[in-house]
Amino acid sequence: MKKILLTLIFSLSFPAYAEWDLIYKDATIKSEYFLNLNNYKRNQGKVRAWTLENFLESEKINALDLDLEYRSVKSYVEFDCEVPRLRILAHSLYEENMGKGKAIYSNGNSLKWMKISKNTVFSGYAEVICTESN
Repeated sequence: MKKILLTLIFSLSFPAYAEWDLIYKDATIKSEYFLNLNNYKRNQGKVRAWTLENFLESEKINALDLDLEYRSVKSYVEFDCEVPRLRILAHSLYEENMGKGKAIYSNGNSLKWMKISKNTVFSGYAEVICTESN
């Protein structure tokens, strides 16, 4: 049931025509970080938005009994614009760039709130989405 619900969340909540806005590019590790500024929800000082991490070279994960290679990660993230923190509500790993193709791993369990450190990709996301949503 949880897998069906997660599939619905990712297929219905995330339109295929969504446009991504580049927030940060890291030439050293060959990665790009995007926000979807066309599809966010604001409620009482918090904003939920889609993020995309795009890797020009395959990344590997060898944890939690997983042995996967992926090129992108789509996440549905809740940002607290009053306190610098966030929590990842759901995320999926993709074999192809820009979140295309079939998800090879998905997790619909919300993670705990995390403090956002200064001068990080997460702080860049928070600054842009909190400003944009005002």
